[in-house]
Amino acid sequence: MFLTNKPTASRVAMVHVQDPRVRWNVRAAQVLRIVPAADWRAAPPIDVLAALAPAPAPHDDTLRVIIVRCAGGHETALVAGGPISVADVESGDVLPLPIELARTALEISAIIVAADASLSLLLDPLAIATPDAALREEPCPSRS
Repeated sequence: MFLTNKPTASRVAMVHVQDPRVRWNVRAAQVLRIVPAADWRAAPPIDVLAALAPAPAPHDDTLRVIIVRCAGGHETALVAGGPISVADVESGDVLPLPIELARTALEISAIIVAADASLSLLLDPLAIATPDAALREEPCPSRS
């Protein structure tokens, strides 16, 4: 066995969504479950990309939601507007946002560079504002 001083890259498991508007990810550790949208009976699911473009019109029986835990322990459903996969990402491929974007898009925590040099967004469930957060008086905090 040889020891080297070369640092080893750590890997992080991510849930990837191939939304036709833009690919996005969430850390797998933050995902509670993935269910068909028709099975989600709580608050309406959040389309985190609604500001970019209207959600694609998938067949009702194929639309899924990714359930994540928000601040205060509340479950929030995120619309998955495309195929879902799970894969590890090298921590070095997770890049900080430009400061202008970080200030205006609080729910996006980083950009991920894929092996083919394409980009995707890393979402922060704790920064996603839910419609009923004001009613609970426990809104998801945003990053400073």
